Amino acid sequence: MTNSSKITPPSKWPDQVVPLYPDGKKFAFSIIDDTDEATLENIRPVYDFLHSLGLRTTKTVWVLPAVDTDARPNRGYTLEDTDYLEYILKLNKWGFEIAFHGARGGDSTRQEIINSLEIFNDTIGYYPRIHINHFINRDNLYWGADKLDCLPLKLLYRLFYDRKKYSGHKPDSEYFWGDIAKKHIEYSVNFSFHNINILTINPAIPYHDPRRKYVNLWFHTSDGGSVTSFNNLLSEDNLDRLERENGVCIVYTHFGKQFCKNGELNQMTKERLQDLALRDGWFVPASEILDHLNRNRTGPIELSNLKRILLELKWLIEKIIHGSS
Repeated sequence: MTNSSKITPPSKWPDQVVPLYPDGKKFAFSIIDDTDEATLENIRPVYDFLHSLGLRTTKTVWVLPAVDTDARPNRGYTLEDTDYLEYILKLNKWGFEIAFHGARGGDSTRQEIINSLEIFNDTIGYYPRIHINHFINRDNLYWGADKLDCLPLKLLYRLFYDRKKYSGHKPDSEYFWGDIAKKHIEYSVNFSFHNINILTINPAIPYHDPRRKYVNLWFHTSDGGSVTSFNNLLSEDNLDRLERENGVCIVYTHFGKQFCKNGELNQMTKERLQDLALRDGWFVPASEILDHLNRNRTGPIELSNLKRILLELKWLIEKIIHGSS
């Protein structure tokens, strides 16, 4: 039974009263795993372990084979790999959420993306609720400097990080699919932060951005992109804090990148996940957490200009410090 009462958050959460979680759980936790470099061999030990602990999370997939495997992030299995597909369907049956990391590792045209979403729906049984842009795909939505509104920050980003143009949201581009995303995708990721509780970064999640009309709702994540940053994020002190603050953690990571060696999951990762699973958390796929926050919203669904700029500034400072997404 869901407890629909609310708690009053600390003063640093000015915009939103945070709902209690189902069954009186103290915090909400999920993981979104980008499929970069994922193979059956290097992700099965991770997901078998998550399943054994009762942790249901979100895994992105590619539908089509990569077009540019010289770029390492584009490598990885797709739904065209029979054994891998069989395992993805097992994960779906176990209650893991399957999400969209674009059509493939590498650029995809509008028609290829449309086709891939139909294959996804036919294969998985539903359209993906969550989409995450991949690497430097030209079909990415509002990616690179297009993430940013503040002109000085936008110029700084272009100068030091990425001058590539992304056009998934530009109707005059062959890579445009914004209207399709608007129709099928409910949630998209923009920023990731080195913070265990994403509500302390911006409590008004998920939120709508009228300047980016082809995305229905945005959210941000806790950065655990590598095995080291993942293990550091899930430290005992951080998990204690997450419980104490009745927080939300949706970790962004890449389980296909060195979490497993010789078929064995990293020992520290095992210990961190075991500690997590023993706590009184609500462990469900990311879209279920976002649905819950959205249903219980008391704050604005859109960010003010000032709060948007502060969010962008926090993200860019973290990128300078950590060099991550």
